[in-house]
Amino acid sequence: MDQETAYLKKRLTDLSRRAEQKNIVTFSHFLNLNELNILHQSVRELHSSFETFGGYEQAERQMAAFIPDALSYVWEYPIRTVRLAPSHRKFAEDLTHRDVLGALMHLGIKRETLGDILLPEDGIYVFCADAVADYLTDNCTKIRHTTVTAALIDAQDFHYEPKRMEKDGIVASLRLDTVLADVCKLSRSAAQKRISEGSAFLNSKKILQNDYLCQEGDLLSVRHYGKFQIQSVGQVTKKGRIKYRYDVFV
Repeated sequence: MDQETAYLKKRLTDLSRRAEQKNIVTFSHFLNLNELNILHQSVRELHSSFETFGGYEQAERQMAAFIPDALSYVWEYPIRTVRLAPSHRKFAEDLTHRDVLGALMHLGIKRETLGDILLPEDGIYVFCADAVADYLTDNCTKIRHTTVTAALIDAQDFHYEPKRMEKDGIVASLRLDTVLADVCKLSRSAAQKRISEGSAFLNSKKILQNDYLCQEGDLLSVRHYGKFQIQSVGQVTKKGRIKYRYDVFV
C-alpha cells in the first residue's frame, strides 16, 4: 500500500469513527474514482455506514457521508452548485473542462473541494464544497480571455442529461480488455496496460482483471479516453464474435 492510499484510508476511518462517537454525520472531500474505489475496499475497517453523492445523479466525483446508527436529525450534503456564464456571449471562447479547472485552481481553490465540472450548452456548472462556494462566485470572473458571471443556483433548478452517442461494436468476447480495446480504439495489449495500471473503472470501481466479463448496463470509465456504457448484447456471428451496442458520453 502506498503512502497516499494509507493516508486516505486512515482519514476515511477517522471520519467514520468520529461520526459514530459524536452521533453526527461527517463528510469527506470530493473523492475521485480511484479514491471511491479505496473507500469501498475499506468497508470492513469503517465504524459507521456511508453513502456517496456528488450533487447530481450521474456525478463521477462524489463526497462520502458517514452516518452513525443512532442518528436523529435530518442532514444534507454540503455541496453547492455554481453556474458560470459568459458576460458577453458574442465574444466568448469555446471553453474546455481544463480551462475551467485551471481558472479555479489559479484562484487557490483546492481540487478536493471541487466536484464535477459540466459544460452543457446553457452554461458551465461547477459542483463545490459549501466552504468555497461564496469565494468561487465572488472571485471567478474570467476563464482564459472570457469574462464570466458566477451565481449559486438551487439544486432543484439543475437538470442535466449527459449527451450520448450510440455505437455498435463487435468483439471476440465480453472480457474487459477486449471491450476496452474496442470502445477506446486500442490494441489488446494497450488495453491490458490501461487495466493493469489502474486506469479502468467499471461502475465506479477499479478493475484490474483483464478477464472480467462485462454485462449490459455496465458503466466503463477510462482515464484520458472517456466514459462508455454497454446498452445491449446481441447475436453471435457465424464466426463466434459477439455484437453489442454501447453509448459514448460526449
